[in-house]
Amino acid sequence: MDKYVANSFDKNYAAAWSMDQGGFSSQLAQNLIEYLNKNKVDVKTCLDICSGTGEFLSYFSKNGVKCYGTEVAASMVEFSKAKYPQTTFTLSKKISDIPYKNKFSVITCNHDMVNQQEQFSEWEKLFKDAYSSLEKNGVFMFDYYTKKKLENWNETTFDESEDIDHIRQIKKGMDNKCVISEVYYIKNFEGQYTKTFDILVEAYFENDKIVEALKKAGFKDVNLLDFSLSKVENPESRNRIHVIAHK
Repeated sequence: MDKYVANSFDKNYAAAWSMDQGGFSSQLAQNLIEYLNKNKVDVKTCLDICSGTGEFLSYFSKNGVKCYGTEVAASMVEFSKAKYPQTTFTLSKKISDIPYKNKFSVITCNHDMVNQQEQFSEWEKLFKDAYSSLEKNGVFMFDYYTKKKLENWNETTFDESEDIDHIRQIKKGMDNKCVISEVYYIKNFEGQYTKTFDILVEAYFENDKIVEALKKAGFKDVNLLDFSLSKVENPESRNRIHVIAHK
């Protein structure tokens, strides 16, 4: 993934991402807070791996949680630090890197960032490191695109809004991978546009293999859920799955 990060994610990309995906992050954070309260999980600290532009952690911070974020894109870290100075953001070399020695109540990795790890051994490392970095009875949440979604995903989409235009092109790659190219055009007050982009490779693995790896890492309870964090009855029919694993 490193070579793709080096050639995209410029300083404008963070602003574009925040406008396009910030609402998703905030709503997911709200859903998780409700889930944790319902399940009587005492949350004092939260680590968000690949924390993007910080909206997810901002919601937790407003609920009295001490928050930390890691991110592989320097532009995202700079944007998040400026917008949310009360939260600690750290630049990391790889998605699976956890640079903190302290334990966390909750660890998350959202927006299908795990799919950007092309080798399953990287998923396994992330699961093991998340488990060891959680407090007793801690919770690990992440989401991923499924085999159903990625194995035949070929499309081009265009979305237009008042502030930003977004072109996304997905092409099926070799084996279990696809290439995702996204271009944003940010509109300014003079009617001009600023262009920014990213290029990513995402890989899929079988649902059963993912659950097995989580249990092997030590998680005692693994739940496959939808965006509202309600149980999924037939995981094989889903395009995206949200996972909550309890230590």
